[in-house]
Amino acid sequence: MDAAIEQYAPTETHNDTPTVSLSLPYSIHPSCLHMQVRSGSKAKNLVQFAIRKLAPSDQNSAHIEQITWNAFGDGISKAIACAEMMKRRSTVDFYEYVQIGYKRIEQIWQPVNLDVELDTLKVNKDIPAICILLSKIPLPNLTAGEN
Repeated sequence: MDAAIEQYAPTETHNDTPTVSLSLPYSIHPSCLHMQVRSGSKAKNLVQFAIRKLAPSDQNSAHIEQITWNAFGDGISKAIACAEMMKRRSTVDFYEYVQIGYKRIEQIWQPVNLDVELDTLKVNKDIPAICILLSKIPLPNLTAGEN
């Protein structure tokens, strides 16, 4: 099987949405801050930004009631770390809901050697994703069938 995969190289990746969009069972407040975390993001900078938005210094800024930490693939552990740092550093008591799922990515693989007749391959990859909702507003309890 290893020899067969060496005959192909990935050429294009179709990614419908560059961000994670998991369906949360709660209605999101209009002031919700959506934080997209990637593996190369600096957790300290993301958390500082979110805390500044949570407690605005001027009167003209909107008050944030909810924050979502969204990530997929290698960024999942960093999103979890950001949410935990946020809960520890903030003076606000948060209600938390975590949604896990998958993000689908489609890759096109072309044959490397054009002399050999090989078909183009289309590969669908499901990459793990997470969405962590931190809310100042109490979240209603879910029944066992709704999670």
